[in-house]
Amino acid sequence: MHERFPAVEHLQYHLPNQQMVLFNDDDDDVQDVVTWSAISRTMLTEWFKINQESEVAQNLTFDQFPQQWVWNRKLKQWTMRKKGFAIGHMYYALPTLGERYYLRMLLNCVKGATSYEHLQIMNGIAHDTFKDACITMGLLADDNEWH
Repeated sequence: MHERFPAVEHLQYHLPNQQMVLFNDDDDDVQDVVTWSAISRTMLTEWFKINQESEVAQNLTFDQFPQQWVWNRKLKQWTMRKKGFAIGHMYYALPTLGERYYLRMLLNCVKGATSYEHLQIMNGIAHDTFKDACITMGLLADDNEWH
């Protein structure tokens, strides 16, 4: 037996309404699955909620969040860490994935985001896409860098 220190929290992120949903095909009726209230509660959406309520959380990017908060998979909620810390790791997204790639870039840079829309506001301007927000933030040289 060995212990890994520090712990690594694999952070799942997704575009709006494109979160992964796990269910048992033999036991769960698909019509029931789509109405589960827990479907909309993901690591990312719950991070948005915590940022609306906690000043401490607002000082952290999504990947920094596990340093001070713990994800409870069963309850699908973040709670303040009592001891230790963890490193947040977001799964890689290829530039060819488009908006998912740009979302990941913003999650690494924007502290305290409260919604997807909040991530798209740069310099007081609401952008239509995560890509446009990345360009305004200076994360891409120009809009032709990645297609």
